Amino acid sequence: TIYAGSASGGLWCTFTGGVGVSAWHYVKTGFPVLGVGAIAIDYSDTNKIYIGTGEVYQYGKSIGGIAERPTRGSYGIGILRTTDGGQTWTKSLDWTADQERGILALKIDPVNPNIIWAGTTEGLYKSTDGGISWKYSYGVQMVTDIAIDPRNPDRVYFTAGNFATSGNGCYRTT
Repeated sequence: TIYAGSASGGLWCTFTGGVGVSAWHYVKTGFPVLGVGAIAIDYSDTNKIYIGTGEVYQYGKSIGGIAERPTRGSYGIGILRTTDGGQTWTKSLDWTADQERGILALKIDPVNPNIIWAGTTEGLYKSTDGGISWKYSYGVQMVTDIAIDPRNPDRVYFTAGNFATSGNGCYRTT
C-alpha cells in the first residue's frame, strides 16, 4: 500500500505497489483538498493516517506565479486525520483556505506514535495526543522538513526557509 499526495489533485492510493494501469485511485476525504504536501502513517496502527494540506512555495503570496515559483501553489485547510484507513476523515489541525497557510512536513515520533510534529508555513507544531490537539512550538516561517533522532526522540531537527522572509536555517530542540 502506497499513499501519494499530489500538488493539485489531492490524495491517491495504490494497493498493488503502483503496478498496473488502474493501480492508483483517488482517496475522497470529504474536504476541499487540492494540494497534499505531507503524509504520515502511524507505524503502530496503519489505519491512522495524517495528511498535511497545501502546496506552498513562498510565505505570504497569492496563488499563481511565474517559472521560479515566487508565489504559493495552493492554500491548505490544515491537517486531516483518519483512524479507519482512509474511509472517513476529520480535521486535526483546523485551518481554512482564507488563512493562506500550508502544511509542509509531518513526522511521527519513533517511540511514541501519539507525538506528531508538523512543519507549517507558520512554524513548528506538536501534538502529544495523536493529532487530537496541536500546540504551537516554534515560530519560524516555512518549516519545510523535520527529522527525529531515533536513539533520542527528544532531539528533533527541523529546517526553515524556502523563500521565507526571515529565520532561514536548521534548528534543533532537545
